[in-house]
Amino acid sequence: MLILGIVNEEVSGACLVKNNKIMAAASEERFTRVKNDSSWPTQSIEYVLKQQGITLEDVDYISYGWSSGFNSKRHLLMFFDRVVEETRNNPEQIETFRKRVEIEISRDEEVHSHFLDFVNKNNLGSKTIYLDHHECHAISAFACSPFERSLVLTADGRGDYQAFTVSVFNNSKYEVIHRTPSIDSLGFFYARITALLGFKVNRHEGKITGLAAYGDPSKYLPLMEKMISYKDGRIVSHIGPYYRPWLHDPVFSDELQQIIKEAKREDIAAAAQKHLEHIVISMTDYYLKETGMTHVCMAGGVFANVSLNKKVFDIPQVENVFIQPHMSDGGLALGAAVGAAYQLTGKKAQIESMFLGPKFNDEEIAGYLNDNELIVTKLQSNEDKIDAAINAIKNNKVVGWFQGRMEHGPRALCHRSILYHCNDNSVNKWLNHRMQRTEFMPFAPVTAIELAERCYKNWQPNHISSYYMTITYDCTEEMLENSPAVVHVDKTARPQIVSAETEPTVHKLLLKWYEETGGLSLINTSFNKHEEPIVCSPNDAIWALKENMIDVLIIGSFEVRRK
Repeated sequence: MLILGIVNEEVSGACLVKNNKIMAAASEERFTRVKNDSSWPTQSIEYVLKQQGITLEDVDYISYGWSSGFNSKRHLLMFFDRVVEETRNNPEQIETFRKRVEIEISRDEEVHSHFLDFVNKNNLGSKTIYLDHHECHAISAFACSPFERSLVLTADGRGDYQAFTVSVFNNSKYEVIHRTPSIDSLGFFYARITALLGFKVNRHEGKITGLAAYGDPSKYLPLMEKMISYKDGRIVSHIGPYYRPWLHDPVFSDELQQIIKEAKREDIAAAAQKHLEHIVISMTDYYLKETGMTHVCMAGGVFANVSLNKKVFDIPQVENVFIQPHMSDGGLALGAAVGAAYQLTGKKAQIESMFLGPKFNDEEIAGYLNDNELIVTKLQSNEDKIDAAINAIKNNKVVGWFQGRMEHGPRALCHRSILYHCNDNSVNKWLNHRMQRTEFMPFAPVTAIELAERCYKNWQPNHISSYYMTITYDCTEEMLENSPAVVHVDKTARPQIVSAETEPTVHKLLLKWYEETGGLSLINTSFNKHEEPIVCSPNDAIWALKENMIDVLIIGSFEVRRK
């Protein structure tokens, strides 16, 4: 059975599942080179079909997880109760509530129309499946996890009139036990803080997380409580001068702007992060106790927040967590495909890795290297690649590492990565500057599985999230001393753990690096300049070399330098 999943909002893309196995997935931005491209995913669809040598006619189902529409069973009582509450307690903001719903209807109708055009043009109506936005997130998290039973949380700005859901999954069965309407959105809350501090909404929320470690949350926690709060297993927003339920809000009250103007931005960031953690932990703890679950799966853009994910894992009742690696709405193509497969068969997805994008063989790569500005050396084996990278890094050269199939999702997992040693405390400043990134954003380490326990407190081999770089750990004293460049100011790091099974060449590279230098890890940062997608093709990687973003490019079986 072949299922094509499609998303065309936020980060559009496509995914192909064959007999419950994820075969290919990619986001449109990687082909168009437009960051967060939400246009119709023409090239992504073409890629996933071509990767399997099929056409649209061969596909059994087309699954869509962006806007299934208003459903009375799912949404009516949720909205009825919330409207009554707002009418009683905050009647002057009922019009704002109505405007929120009106915008969602209009926006979803526009986005959905492009999908319908595609379906009608290709006569796919009988093959089409619609998944509720948040159920699509939830199924994708559970179906890709190694767990048989789990509490599943979803949280984002909004989708199908919801912003937060809690579900219970038990093998082939699941039940949504809580839904939060989009007016009470943690995604909107965090986006407002992002905008207030001068960053781009729906783009730079990760910078708030990084900045938060430098601040004191205590002074501005009362302000955060005035925006949105937790009460008895519910999230409740307080619409008014401090909070409005918009992702892109052009209007901030004079009172709020004055507070922000007088505050240190790191203190505001710290308060927002602390408050977000408090609400999510409170919600999680409440429903863990109610259900007796010990495993938690998460998806939705809010769970791109790796510090938050750590706090969920730290809840005493939690034995393990899994975050869908492409957790935001860009992952809904994968979610739609595996979600449809799960609903049709009752079986979970087979996910071997997130290396689901295009790959290029040496012959194809060589076609890009006929350039008199480049010095090209042919590498005869994987050992030669490893030696070339190690020698370059020993000589303080920044290495672009381009191998195999491109990663799907926001994290570079050593197929489209930039590698460097972890000894230089100043690297955070100069390498971020070289890539036009913000200096306070920490770099992440990649670590061989044999060395992980020496680096990260309480790490265990079954911590699946650590293999996808979706959670932070407190660092050991040895790690603090050995690899200071990848430890954030709060003494945490967001690692990618690799093994001989998950990534054999990089695994060998890391062990040889340790053998020759004693280094426990290497810097692994995504192979892209600020405000650009991660590189996809050899041309993208060579451009980065020419632009001086890197010093050495190890691409396929070639070492490439500038003349």
